Amino acid sequence: METPRAIGLRGVFVFKEFTKNMKPIETAGAVKVIFRFFNTVLDEDYVESMWAQIVNQEQGLYQLDNIPFFVTGYALGDVVLVEEEEGELVVKDLVVESGNTTLHIIAMQADVAGSIQQALEKLGCSWEGSHLPGYFSVNVPQTVKYAPIKRYLKQAEKQGALGFREACLVHNTR
Repeated sequence: METPRAIGLRGVFVFKEFTKNMKPIETAGAVKVIFRFFNTVLDEDYVESMWAQIVNQEQGLYQLDNIPFFVTGYALGDVVLVEEEEGELVVKDLVVESGNTTLHIIAMQADVAGSIQQALEKLGCSWEGSHLPGYFSVNVPQTVKYAPIKRYLKQAEKQGALGFREACLVHNTR
């Protein structure tokens, strides 16, 4: 297994949650961190929250514990730099890549989403469903070969079963 590499600061994102009174939610050592960005899927300004595990609270380092639904450039297991702003944990940057790839998929017919998800599971992926029917995010672990997944997705897309984007592509595509 390849060791994740440190990639340093790659940009600053300024985020703020919907309400100023909201406090980070802690569940069994996990906390909510937030991203604010322009969501190209929904065509609007958006806030996405994810569960994260504390890596080093003093340094503001947290490891993402969800597969991102809309934010791009991040994956399950990435270590992010977080700053507290008005009681909220706001993601500022990516510090260490996990080596995982994130895919965003929309099933063109809601009744085929389950079969797409099962096919991806057989290829070694995991997924999380969103609040939008047929829309889900997929984690491709760094230990899984990407080429068979890409072939499957391209074929399913060609058949009109789904649309997808490589929201955080870390795997070699050759």
